[in-house]
Amino acid sequence: MKKYPESPEAIFKEYVTDWQTAFGRELEAIVLYGSAARGEYVPEKSDLNFLVMLTAPGMAKLREGVEITGKWRPAGVAVPLALTSDYIQASLDSFSIEFLDMKLHHRVVFGHDALADLEISPQNLRLQLERELKGKLLHLRQGLLGTGNDREALRDLLLRTIPAFAALFEALLFLKGEAIPKARQEIFQKVVGLAGLDGGFVERLFRLQAKDSRLYREELWKIMEDYIAQIEKLTAYIDRM
Repeated sequence: MKKYPESPEAIFKEYVTDWQTAFGRELEAIVLYGSAARGEYVPEKSDLNFLVMLTAPGMAKLREGVEITGKWRPAGVAVPLALTSDYIQASLDSFSIEFLDMKLHHRVVFGHDALADLEISPQNLRLQLERELKGKLLHLRQGLLGTGNDREALRDLLLRTIPAFAALFEALLFLKGEAIPKARQEIFQKVVGLAGLDGGFVERLFRLQAKDSRLYREELWKIMEDYIAQIEKLTAYIDRM
C-alpha cells in the first residue's frame, strides 16, 4: 500500500488479514478509532488509528507486528495501539478521558467490541479532566509566547487544539449527563453554554479550518487570547464540580 485509501473501509480486509496471519488466535479484535471513526476522514490528510487487541501471549511476540506497521505507514495508518483486555480494565482510572473518547467514537473492524461496555468512573474522569485542562491551559500560554510572531505556526497551533479540547469537552458533557453532539464545533458550543463562557472565539477558531483562511497575526493573537481567557474560566468551573 503506497497511497492513502479513498475511505477507511478500503483497507479493512487486507489490514485484518495481515494481523491474522501474524498472530492467529492471539488476535482478539481490531477497532478503528479517532477522526476516521467519527466520519471525519479526509484522504491524504487524516491518519487511520487502530486499536489492536491481543492476548497476553500475543503481546509477548509483538515484534511480529513490526513489518505490518511499516507496510501500512505510507497509507496513512498510524502505529496501532496494541493492548490486552486486562490492561484496559486496569487503566480506566489513569486514562479515563482517552478510553471514554474511544468508547464514544469507534468502529469494530474485526472480533468483539472491547470498548462498548467500559465503565468510566465519574470521580476518576473529573480528576483527570481538571489535570488535563490545566495542562492544556499552560500549553496555550506557552504556545502564544513561543509562536506568536509566526502566523502560520500560531494558526497550526490553534488548529491542533481542536481535537485535544474536543475530547476534554466530551468528558465534561458526559460527567454532566448531557447528550454529546457528533460535530466538534457543536461540542465546543455546548460546553460554552453549559459553563457560562463567552463563546465568541469558537466560530473564529473553527473558521481557521477553511483552506482560504488567511487571518492577520493580530487576529490570531485575539483568538488565542480569548481562547485562553475562556479556558481559565472553564478550569474554575471544573474546580467547583
